[in-house]
Amino acid sequence: MTVFGDDRSGLTINASIAARSPAELRAQEGLGTRCIPWAELDARAGEIVGLVDEVVREVTLAVRDAPATQRPSHSETDVEIEGFDELVDELRVTLTGVAMAVLESRRKTNSLSPPLGSEATMLAALKLAAFAACTANVGLSDAQDELRNAITSPTCSAKPVQVNTCSDPC
Repeated sequence: MTVFGDDRSGLTINASIAARSPAELRAQEGLGTRCIPWAELDARAGEIVGLVDEVVREVTLAVRDAPATQRPSHSETDVEIEGFDELVDELRVTLTGVAMAVLESRRKTNSLSPPLGSEATMLAALKLAAFAACTANVGLSDAQDELRNAITSPTCSAKPVQVNTCSDPC
C-alpha cells in the first residue's frame, strides 16, 4: 500500500531479487513496481495476479541479463597485483591496529567483554567488507569465498584467539 495523500496513492506491487553482485542490483533499479490507484482498485482487481507475474518476470529477466562481473584483481597485470597484495597487507595491519586501539579503550572502561568486542569487530569488518565489495564490483560468491578462506587460514584456525590479545591477526 502506498499513501501519498494525492492521486498517486494506491496498491503497490513490487518485486525484487536478492542481488549476488552490484551488477544484479543495478539491473533491477527502477524495475518491478506497479501501482493501482485506490479509485481503480475494484475495477482492476482481476489484474493483480497478472501484474505480479509481470513485475516478477521483468526483474528476473533484468537480473538474468545483468553483465557478468570480474573482480578487478583478476584482470590486472602482475606488477599491479604485487602492489595489490602489498596494499592488502598494509590495510590489514592498519585496520587491525585501529580496531585493537578501540577495543583496548573499551576494555579500560569495562564496557564490553572480550568476546563481545571480538564479535563487534567482526560485524564492523563485515560491513566494511560489504561496502568495499560493492564498490569493487565483487560478487557475493567471491566475497563468501574470501571470507571462508580467511576463516580457514592457518593463522585463524589454529586456535580461537580473543581480538584484544591477538598479536598476529588474520
